[in-house]
Amino acid sequence: MSLLSLLPSGAIRTLRRVLLKQGRRMGGARMQASSQKGALRACMDAARHSAAYRALLQENGIAPAGIGPRTDLASLPVLTKANTFERFTLAQLARPLPAAMLADVLTSSGRGGRSYGFRLTARAQYEEAWFDIDLGLQDIFGVDDRPTLLVNCLPMGVVFRSRAVAVANVSVREDMACSILRDVGPGFAQTLLCTDPMFIRRLLDEAQAVGVDWRALGTSVILGEEVLVEAQRDYIAARMGIDIDHDPQRLVGSSFGVGELGLNLLFETRETIRMRRTMRSNAALARLLCGGAVPDALPSVFCYNPLRTHLEVLNPDANGFGELCITMLGAGNVIALPRYATGDMARLLPLQDAQQAAALAGVPAPWLPMALVQGRIKDRPAGMPSVERIKELIYLDHAIADQLSGAFRLDRMDDGQARLTLQASSARSASPMLQQEMAQLCAQHGHERLQVCVLGPEQFPWRPMLDYERKFDYVSTAPV
Repeated sequence: MSLLSLLPSGAIRTLRRVLLKQGRRMGGARMQASSQKGALRACMDAARHSAAYRALLQENGIAPAGIGPRTDLASLPVLTKANTFERFTLAQLARPLPAAMLADVLTSSGRGGRSYGFRLTARAQYEEAWFDIDLGLQDIFGVDDRPTLLVNCLPMGVVFRSRAVAVANVSVREDMACSILRDVGPGFAQTLLCTDPMFIRRLLDEAQAVGVDWRALGTSVILGEEVLVEAQRDYIAARMGIDIDHDPQRLVGSSFGVGELGLNLLFETRETIRMRRTMRSNAALARLLCGGAVPDALPSVFCYNPLRTHLEVLNPDANGFGELCITMLGAGNVIALPRYATGDMARLLPLQDAQQAAALAGVPAPWLPMALVQGRIKDRPAGMPSVERIKELIYLDHAIADQLSGAFRLDRMDDGQARLTLQASSARSASPMLQQEMAQLCAQHGHERLQVCVLGPEQFPWRPMLDYERKFDYVSTAPV
């Protein structure tokens, strides 16, 4: 049992306050310098304990014993799922550890279709995993002072513990989630709903049917698994009665994690949400955050804890966007994956730009460093709109959004023209009128050559009845 687990609740709350206060005093520059040193220590630790990492170092002409505090981090190999989990056994990747010492196993989504990555957690780490989660919950939602119920509807067996809030881990069971919220939720000062941007559609419909009162429950939402676009944030907020731009308590926020590395590695705050929303009407802010040119869909604006994760951007373009690369800090990771490329397009925001951006948005500058995430690199095939752009179009008109499930498929036909196939929320909704309205909406926003098709739930060829247990693959690059 860890020392943290032995502390009483009052001492834990005091420790959270102290750590958050110290973090704010530390400042971004000092945290970033500490993060860089921590990343090198993580690489040194991997070289000692991972046969796979030693092999990768040697293939790159690097002596494992030669890594030290003065090593250039950028000279060390970049890890991917292909050169780790698809090549080495777990015994080669992981540090030697008896099976009895393992407490938790989590897989990646398997969205690539070829293999799974794994995160193994030792019992000592598992006993303390709740602390980072609770630290974030206190910073954003003030859970130490407001009794809180968190209902976790994340798929794929993603569960977590907490000592600051009550947690109901129900996965993708909208009936269970809504029953808990309706019947148990009123006993708490606030409720939090943790789910993904697609399954929340089903939750909202079920909540409406069984009489969940989101306002009375003071419910905020944390969305993970895939990118949340602003039009969908507006849609969710409208259905839950949340005034995003003025409510000081409730919010609809987004979180970014990687199955092989950890949960909530990047996260929105009230300040970053305000920045992203202001980008829609403030071109100067959009250019500042995006490095000059504004992409077709606004990137997510996240904060992250540099004392927990070290972030890099590989091969940045002229605007600073490249592939996100993450190193988890701290000793004891069972499978060490230093400099792990996630497949997401991102940009790190310089500290001075973050301060200027906050001023343009009229909010205090976040005390943590910031990163922008554009989405999956493979979800941006040339000649087709991005997945995030299509999501924006789906949710612009709430009457249209009500008739769609949120699932769609982008593909390229033999003649090279892009096609968008959307799934209606019901067979009755799959009408020629809805298809025409969606085609007109696409044309009005610069996608007049996009062929649009709306199909009923059963006719939709890609998992016609959504199970919500896996990430949806929105893009096919092979001609059909």
